[in-house]
Amino acid sequence: MEPELVLLSPWIAPYSPDGVALELKRELAPDHPLYGKSVQALAVARDRDDVLFRVGENSPFQYAVVHLTWSQKAEPQYCSNKKFFDSMETWIEWMKADHDDYIYDPSVAS
Repeated sequence: MEPELVLLSPWIAPYSPDGVALELKRELAPDHPLYGKSVQALAVARDRDDVLFRVGENSPFQYAVVHLTWSQKAEPQYCSNKKFFDSMETWIEWMKADHDDYIYDPSVAS
């Protein structure tokens, strides 16, 4: 059973999950690991253009975070910052670390 998705800043629910998924499809070149895969946008990082996608069947990973360029055209794979996750639990742990970095205040660091 998949854990409940509770988002920590800077992650928020996408305003238009279908629009975000459509932009991903526009940006994927044939050599990208997500090319031709069905995806569902689950979260976006409001401080950058990173999006968490659930990846459909026939994939070696279940989730991917991809940086979108919003160019509306295929981008070379090397332009796409991406991370892949085997489970929601793994992504949640990664999101917690990302959240800690986001809220870090160096003025209170020892």
